[in-house]
Amino acid sequence: MPGIISITSDWHNSDYYTGMFKASVLSSFPNTIFVDISHSIESFNHIQAAFIVKSVFRDFPDGSIHILAVNSELSKGESFAIAKYKGQFFIANNNGCLGLIFDEVPEQVIQVDVPEYFPGSTFPELSVFSQLAVLIISGDDIESVGTRIQDIVRKPSMLPQIETNTINAGIIYIDSYGNAITNISKEFFNTYVADSKFEISIENNVSKIRKISNSYKDVETGSLLGLFNYIGLLELAVREGKADKLFNLNTETQIRIKFNL
Repeated sequence: MPGIISITSDWHNSDYYTGMFKASVLSSFPNTIFVDISHSIESFNHIQAAFIVKSVFRDFPDGSIHILAVNSELSKGESFAIAKYKGQFFIANNNGCLGLIFDEVPEQVIQVDVPEYFPGSTFPELSVFSQLAVLIISGDDIESVGTRIQDIVRKPSMLPQIETNTINAGIIYIDSYGNAITNISKEFFNTYVADSKFEISIENNVSKIRKISNSYKDVETGSLLGLFNYIGLLELAVREGKADKLFNLNTETQIRIKFNL
């Protein structure tokens, strides 16, 4: 069976980076199947890239390789990683993005050994990631390229923050319908809010959400609603409208949930 590699990047379709990466792998394995998940991630927005990959990876076959080609160049103290999670492989800068994808500790995490500066360090997807993908497709031991570590980097700052009876959170993605997906999972919400009365507010806006809907049609046309989407994250939407335009939402917008009212 040929190797399957997904690519999620901020390269956009006008650049040559995607072609160079694919050619590097194809020179070793001409039958490789590539899946371009998205090349329209906001520049350097690895949080958005992580959300996209988290949304789709479960539909891939076991053994698939996922390349996160966003904000990949190493900063001081960072490292590349190969993580095996639920039978699939993920290659990325271990800067916190993998911690947004994985709900549990991966089966295996390898911190890849590279010097601080190396040839091709400004394009690690070509100089490093493509070679790691070839290694995996070859069936070689991924521990041969680095050191096994216990878990990937998880940054609390990327997760909702709890204060007294308040959850402070943010929007991590705006979809093509203008729906705003937050970093609040259903599990997180249920842990802290449970059955208590609550209200969800958007910064600098008087509109409030006081119940979780089961579908977009639970409210009147043009009304704001909140629901947990198909991957279990709180989504803010407007029935038959664009929430981002109506409420000026973007990935800098802050969301607050007050509970135990």
